[in-house]
Amino acid sequence: MDDIYAPHIAEIKKALGDGVSEEVIIADLEKLVKYRVPVAEAKRSIIKKYGGTDSVKKTLSEITTDDRDVEITVKVLEVTKRCVEIKGVSRTILTGILADSTAQLPFTAWSELDLTKGEVVNLRGAYVRSWQNQIQINLGNRCDITKLDKAVGIEAEITPTKLADVKEHANNLHILSVILEADEQTVHTKEGDKTIISGILADDTAKLPFTSWVQNPNLTADATVYIENAYAKVFRGVPTINISEQTTISPSEKIITPVAKATQQSVCDLLKREGAIDVIIKGNILCVRPGSGLIMRCPECKRVIQQNICRIHGPVAPVLDMRVKSVIDDGTGSLTLILDARLTEELLGYSIDEAKKMTSEAMSSEVVEENIREQFVGKMVAVNGSMSNGEYGAILLAESAWFPVSDLKEEAIALLKERGA
Repeated sequence: MDDIYAPHIAEIKKALGDGVSEEVIIADLEKLVKYRVPVAEAKRSIIKKYGGTDSVKKTLSEITTDDRDVEITVKVLEVTKRCVEIKGVSRTILTGILADSTAQLPFTAWSELDLTKGEVVNLRGAYVRSWQNQIQINLGNRCDITKLDKAVGIEAEITPTKLADVKEHANNLHILSVILEADEQTVHTKEGDKTIISGILADDTAKLPFTSWVQNPNLTADATVYIENAYAKVFRGVPTINISEQTTISPSEKIITPVAKATQQSVCDLLKREGAIDVIIKGNILCVRPGSGLIMRCPECKRVIQQNICRIHGPVAPVLDMRVKSVIDDGTGSLTLILDARLTEELLGYSIDEAKKMTSEAMSSEVVEENIREQFVGKMVAVNGSMSNGEYGAILLAESAWFPVSDLKEEAIALLKERGA
């Protein structure tokens, strides 16, 4: 058979042991594939035919998203009980992290299985899915759990997640970071007013905002802390670390060099992340998109409207605004760049009122947009702001922007260094 079937043949042999020869396995697999039986189903059929168990024993590093029934021996590094709503029904599930000597993977148990942090277990009948582009072990009602003797040791500890690698909806996060800012705020919730702590965390890769729904004396500015069992949610397009009652925060004596100031980054690196704050990029404006220039907004929800009608609030008295929607490219990639009215006025050199006068004199609502194209397209622009990377693509909302003054000598030296000269 083709080499592409070799891994599948190896899995079948592993499940059946020495009782069935490789030649017989290949013959059976060829026959089933010939009749267009899916490979995964063919493997299960052959294993069942010769009395083997459907679960194929694997290490965590061997697991792929094609696995539907695997057996693993792992250590439970973290386990947390959560209440979720599925199709309108409240259900208690478990989330956490499993590890063996080869890898660590997140897991979800869709019922309250008997799993305890620190124990070593054999799990038979687990299945695998991809969640947020990461392999995740899933444990259903058919999963068989065998607790192993403590002598069966698996040396594994949770590897802290770098802030630049935090994904939307990530659970059981362990983070080593410096608290750059921490302030108390009062927010309105369904249960009434609640005092929270919000601020900025930083490690040597990135900065991210955090929100703590509980009071904790270790959450103070300039402290280095180890946060265990936090989770991430996206707020305003940026992953935010959330700290709950199930989160443990302890002081750390480890020395890390946090990203305290805004640093220039490549678009290529930013596109690998789901969001970022306080980043600087420098690139050329490729184009100015429609919707730039003077726009009308709903006074209630601030959405852009047409013909004085908001799709949420109906007919309204619009508020005049101005912006630039463009595409910026730094040579490694491109993303959408948005400048608000303040920055648009600064870079264009005229105000919203002056832009309104321009449209009246030209008797055209597009004159400002055309002027923006003339002044921006092809120009080098540097911006500092926050980047979101969601269903509408990567968007950088600028907080400051400027036309950098080129230093030809420095650029030439940098180019020579890049080429090894």
